[in-house]
Order: sequence, then C-alpha cells, then structure tokens
Amino acid sequence: MELILFAMISLIVIVAMLASRLNDNSFPFPFDRKSALFTPAEKNFQNLVEQALGSKFRIINRVKLADIVNIRNGISTRASQTAANHANSKYLDFVICERDTMKLLGVIDLVDTQGKGYKVKKDWFVSGALEAAAIPHIRIKVKANYTIDEIRACINSRILGNKAPSPKVKGRIIPAPLVKARPRTTGALTPAAAQAMLQKDAPAIAGQLTSAQTAALPH
Repeated sequence: MELILFAMISLIVIVAMLASRLNDNSFPFPFDRKSALFTPAEKNFQNLVEQALGSKFRIINRVKLADIVNIRNGISTRASQTAANHANSKYLDFVICERDTMKLLGVIDLVDTQGKGYKVKKDWFVSGALEAAAIPHIRIKVKANYTIDEIRACINSRILGNKAPSPKVKGRIIPAPLVKARPRTTGALTPAAAQAMLQKDAPAIAGQLTSAQTAALPH
C-alpha cells in the first residue's frame, strides 16, 4: 500500500514538472512593455544637449558600438570575431551627428555614481575602440543642476573642437595705439589748490548743475 502511494506521488510530481516545461516552451515571448524608454537622467540630459547644440546637430540614444566602428582589414579571423562580439555587447549613451549628413562627430557616456553605479568604471574596451577609430568621446557625471552653458562649453572643447566664443563687448573698442598715456607731470592736487579751483569756477559749476537738474526732471 505504501509503495503504491509513493509511486502515485512520484507520478504526480513528474507530471507537474513536464507540464511546467511544456507551458514555458509553448509561450516563447515572455515580455511586457517597459514604462519608459529612457531613465529620467537620460531624458533630461538629452534635452539639455539638444538645447546646447541647436538645430544643426542630431542626438541619438543608446547606440551599439558595433554600429559606429568597423573591423580593420588584415586582422585574423579569430581576432576579428572576438572584437566584433565585444563591440556588439557594448552600448553608448549618446552619439552626436550632423543633422543634414548624419556624419558622426562624437560620443557621450553618462556616469552615474549613485543608484546602481552605472558606468562608474571606465570600460577599457570601449575607450580603446573609440580612440583607435579616432572618435572623440567624453564621460559626464550625472547631476541635477546642469547648465546649458556648461554642456555647450564641454562639447565644444572636447568633441567639436571649437573654442569658447569671445564675450561680446558693447560700444566702440579703441585700439591701444590711439589711447593717450597720462602725462607724468599730472599728479594729485593739494587741498589748497583744489579749494582755489573750486572758488574760481564756482559760478560756472553752479550753472551746469542747475541745467543738468532741470534736464533730469520728467517732462
């Protein structure tokens, strides 16, 4: 009796295991839709980069390394396959291209030191591949208070190779040779000389002050 009971329990367990495997194999697409395509940090950073660069450039997210590099000629089959496998498994956060020609200009990776520590450690394969292919790349730390000017200056200096724009000065700039130097004989007035000049020019100064005050009044 006990032997029959044990055999029945074993049969039930085997049937349950087979049924679970059949159920898994009969549904080959066990997927659900993600709530968002990008993280909040990625979304905010992309908006700032687009504002900093303007309409002449296009920002592409999460590009596979294999999509922007090629294996050089003359490499052995084994080395080529190994490099291709590595490149296919690596992703870049942002790629900057010219909008009209889609010419590749550079790469940006975000470094998240908080949370899961995303890309905190530099990937030697990614950096080596980009340097070998002469593709400018920078790593920017994630933070909450980016400014557009900071991002623009960083991208211009590290990727686009442009110097920071010179500050705009209002008014006419006088060339240095036209600026007259102060005579060496000119010095500070003594209190007595200053008092004498004020007494001598007092009527004219008073008239100037009166006209200036009148002109300053609202009409």
